[in-house]
Amino acid sequence: MKENPLFDMDFDVIDDNLLNLEISDLDEVLLAEDPDTTPFKAAFNQKYFSAVNEEKKLGSIRHERTGITALDFNSFYEFALGKIPEIKIEERIAFDLDEFRYVLKKFYRGGEFESILNEPADASLFSERFIVFEIDAIKENRILFPIVTLIIMDVFIQKMRHRKDQRKALIIEEAWKAIASPLMAGYILYLYKTVRKFWGEAIVVTQELGDIIGNAVVKDSILNNSDTICLLDQSKFKENYKEIGKLLAITEIEQKKIFTINKLGNTDNRGRFKEVYIRRGASGEVYGVEVSIFQYLAYTTEKPEKSAVEIYTRTYGTYQSGLEAFVSDMEKSGLPLDAFIRQINKDGIPIPSSTEYFKPDFV
Repeated sequence: MKENPLFDMDFDVIDDNLLNLEISDLDEVLLAEDPDTTPFKAAFNQKYFSAVNEEKKLGSIRHERTGITALDFNSFYEFALGKIPEIKIEERIAFDLDEFRYVLKKFYRGGEFESILNEPADASLFSERFIVFEIDAIKENRILFPIVTLIIMDVFIQKMRHRKDQRKALIIEEAWKAIASPLMAGYILYLYKTVRKFWGEAIVVTQELGDIIGNAVVKDSILNNSDTICLLDQSKFKENYKEIGKLLAITEIEQKKIFTINKLGNTDNRGRFKEVYIRRGASGEVYGVEVSIFQYLAYTTEKPEKSAVEIYTRTYGTYQSGLEAFVSDMEKSGLPLDAFIRQINKDGIPIPSSTEYFKPDFV
């Protein structure tokens, strides 16, 4: 098939200042050269493009008359206060302008939340590969929480649609208050049905049973559209697992598999690993997950282990250097991880590499 040079062009390098009129002229030329164009279609196209160009000119004039120089909340607020009364008269509708003014004034110039909707967006959010939004500090704020949540979702949607060459993932961890609101229900459902089309995935994580059972959004939006479910140790839920099993559509056979998690007794002479049940479709299996000591220490949530690693990172300046020194010293010491950590936390300093440990033989 012969390549068509007309479409062999990079639209990313087109000058943003290219006049709309030039684009319209190009469209007219292409349509005029179409062999299937009849006199009637040609006349219609000419009228259509003339009307479009006229509307663009009128739009530009209307925009200039508004005096708007920046597209931010301040200009929107000022424009709305002037435009809404006109709309009320033209459309003969009732609208409480005073309440509108009062509610949104907090986000206007000089208001308590002026910076939220007026400062330029952080452009790096659209190019960064890994972003963490920590929202614990505002989860009880009835004003900020929904706004920040919507901003986060908008960022992900933009990345999902425009970063076509990269895998995208939205991981909602312990943020159930954010997704449990009616405001988010529709979005979550939309996201779960759409994200796969853009080479992405949505993941939710929880440790609380009530988050799943008592949440209609989770039931209707998330569980029904999740092909893969991963479960860690479920022992503490064993007595009332019937409700969970019904909710997750887990058969009795699958439940028996789940309750074998971390029940192996042969812990001697094997690496440290945790087990997890992974289900795709109707059936799943229990798998052992083993990571390197570096990965384990990087992601551990155990306070003594984190404290010991922090002692090394402070001493060696960077996390990577500290972690490498930590593992090296532990291997040289011959001590098991828990004993090495106790020694580090007791001394408050890294163990000198020259320190030797002897294990007495009482046999």
